[in-house]
Amino acid sequence: MEHSKKGRARRRNPMDPTVEGKRRATIMKRVHMARKRGERIQVTFDEKGQPEGKHGDELMSWIGVLAREHVPIWIQDWRSRDLDGLKEIIWKETVTSFTVEESFRNTCLKSCGEAARNFRYDLYKTFVEEFINEESVWTRPKKVIDNYPNIEEEDWMKFVQYRTSSQFQQLSDRGSEIRTNNEYSSRGGRDGYRKLDQEMVCQ
Repeated sequence: MEHSKKGRARRRNPMDPTVEGKRRATIMKRVHMARKRGERIQVTFDEKGQPEGKHGDELMSWIGVLAREHVPIWIQDWRSRDLDGLKEIIWKETVTSFTVEESFRNTCLKSCGEAARNFRYDLYKTFVEEFINEESVWTRPKKVIDNYPNIEEEDWMKFVQYRTSSQFQQLSDRGSEIRTNNEYSSRGGRDGYRKLDQEMVCQ
């Protein structure tokens, strides 16, 4: 059964290949061209330690690609020491393509954790929440298979198992309360989390 979410016209469908795929192809081409020339994309950071300008946007897009392709969708806490090896891989992938000083390592990895969390949220909202009581929710949707072949059936089942648990529901309710009480709860654009401190780093 192909899952779809109705009544969400104001929100970009993260599985739309004409949007997500185009963005991914653009940044991948840019990075690979630089690598082929033996170059790295130069990135500067502002006084708050945030990447700035066009190259800063490219860095954040690249980190988003790494998050979607390398971070398991079933993880529960990005801060876990069990993920140190994965974080090292992501950091090396980043500095191979961009000039980023070691002092900004934590900034980049935090952004990766946020991008992965946002991706999990999109997957949940698009393919799980409305179908939580249906048997088909346990099977990877075709759009996930087509656009994210790195997400295997076992990954999807572990993801759904956690997202339908009472533990997740408690965290979700607490997160909603925090966002409701946060004066910055309404943020526009895909760069919102990099402009302001994120009140939650895992969910």
